[in-house]
Amino acid sequence: MDTESKSAGNAPEIMFSAAPVRQPLSEAPAFFILLPLALSLFLCGAMPPAAAALSALFSSAAVLFFCTREIKKGFSPVFAAVMLASAVLCAVSLHRVCAVPELPDSIEGRGRVLSVLRRRYDSALLISSGGRRYLCRVKGEKVPREGSTVYMRGAVFALGRRGKGSQKTARYWRAKGAEGEAVLFEIREISPPKGIPRWRMLIAEYADERLMPLSAAYITAFTAGIRDPLVYEPHKRAGTAHLFAVSGLHVWTAAALILFFLPRRGLLRFAAVSAAVWFYVFIAGLPPGGIRAALMLQMILLSEAVGRPRSAFNNVSAALLLMLLYDPMSFYDTGWRLSAAGALFVSASAPLFGRSWLSFICIPVLLWFVTAPVAASVFGEVPLAGLVLNIAAVPAFAVIFPLVLLLSLPPLFALPGSDAAASASETILTVFQEAIERGAELFSGALIFDSALFMLSVFIFSAACALRCGAGLKRSAAAALIFMFFMSYSAAM
Repeated sequence: MDTESKSAGNAPEIMFSAAPVRQPLSEAPAFFILLPLALSLFLCGAMPPAAAALSALFSSAAVLFFCTREIKKGFSPVFAAVMLASAVLCAVSLHRVCAVPELPDSIEGRGRVLSVLRRRYDSALLISSGGRRYLCRVKGEKVPREGSTVYMRGAVFALGRRGKGSQKTARYWRAKGAEGEAVLFEIREISPPKGIPRWRMLIAEYADERLMPLSAAYITAFTAGIRDPLVYEPHKRAGTAHLFAVSGLHVWTAAALILFFLPRRGLLRFAAVSAAVWFYVFIAGLPPGGIRAALMLQMILLSEAVGRPRSAFNNVSAALLLMLLYDPMSFYDTGWRLSAAGALFVSASAPLFGRSWLSFICIPVLLWFVTAPVAASVFGEVPLAGLVLNIAAVPAFAVIFPLVLLLSLPPLFALPGSDAAASASETILTVFQEAIERGAELFSGALIFDSALFMLSVFIFSAACALRCGAGLKRSAAAALIFMFFMSYSAAM
């Protein structure tokens, strides 16, 4: 057979090999710095910090090589730079996580209440005093308000040392900012709330005065991050409570409303949107999902300003990486984990499905399986209703949220047509709330955390990320299987 006939016979193979092959380091370099950092933080509870860092780095390098289908010129220096940056960040972050703060034996004096978590039998307060932050548990109905100044007196213990919680609980509160636990003998509020907490209270009071009940509850949750149990609990039973967490949908809607009135490019666009979005995130209480979305938006605006291409998956990875660099303990916060898993999976899988109708069904269902183990491990169980309801609730909410926000503006600012707008907003939310409650009744039941659910979650998540990085179907499936067993073994240690 001559050379020409050979070429003709191999034409399909030649055309296929000539097509551009996506490379993990070019598609998502930030992801392969985030991956070993997150893995090292996950493993450091089961093994010494040095062993955790080395295991994470070797695992990340193996995944990177496995997902790279073609080694091109220039791969080695980029790979070395990524691994060096990962090693340095792992070492610094693990040192900060494992550092034991020096605490006094007792505390007496003024403090400021940073947050209040009301529970069935007591309330957990995070109080800043003397340059330190303490977890304090207060029983009874009379609890100091968020943002208020208190006088406090009590004994100080290290987190998790009093027999009331495990190391996991201690890390949870450290992720919230606590450095120690104060057992209070006395606490009383000596001045009312000030600063951002005061503004959040004013927003809630103003919404209650100007809007109808459901509209006020939803707008308060969207803007000030204050959740009314009467509205929030039905969504919790339905598995749609994540709609109340200020995250990408809320931040992007707020940004879109501002961008509509601004020029397409320029410094004014960048400055106005940045200022408005960060003001919104601060007012909402700096939720992890909101911070991540705001950082992503900043990267996209910056990409527009310098004329660089945008990558949602890489931007999500970079935003999460910045959050961990600022505070590595964020990794142990439930909100951060749910936000990270959800945002990474959606940004990785959305391009794979494209804009077909399958994406509206498959992505919410797969996302439920990805985030279910995190929610079940913290809350004990996860409602099965969310598996079905989120298929319709998420796209419906994407329309309802901006619509209710716009309809609430006339009554909030006493504009013409206030009554009609307020009634329309209340009607929309009433129908939505009733649909959620009926759905929760129809699809009753819950799923508890188990190893099978965890393994399935890891497989789906890692397969989507590998596909997004250009690994191909077979390599992605193999990488997901290997990573699934690695994570299952690590979690069992």
